[in-house]
Amino acid sequence: MRLPLKTEYACQVLAQLASRYASGEVRQVEELAAAERLSPNYLVQILTTLRQTGLVISRRGKNGGYLLARPPGEITLADIAMAMEGGSLIESSPGNGGASAGRVHEAWMRANEAILQSCAGIPLTDLIPPLPEGEAADWVI
Repeated sequence: MRLPLKTEYACQVLAQLASRYASGEVRQVEELAAAERLSPNYLVQILTTLRQTGLVISRRGKNGGYLLARPPGEITLADIAMAMEGGSLIESSPGNGGASAGRVHEAWMRANEAILQSCAGIPLTDLIPPLPEGEAADWVI
């Protein structure tokens, strides 16, 4: 099992947005991409999905950009997984119709639910990168 890179990158960009949540500062794609060493074009795709699923808000115009739709303490890894993967971190097909295929599929679906339940206990605030020494945090749990 591998966490899709798109989901991992979504966590990273949301952590960047969370780091400036309280200030209401809008972050531009180029700034976010540079901070997380991501392609701006790829990041736009991720941000589009996050906007469509209600985790971020976009603002247009010269001073436009992105910001979190709600406080970082209210967003969990499960929310991000649901937004990016549709709620399934483990892909399992119903199988080939073999005698144990259905039971194997059910077991993987239970494992997926357990992972998502665990992820629901990890808030976005846990992902915020450390600030440079002397700089005060401006996010609110």
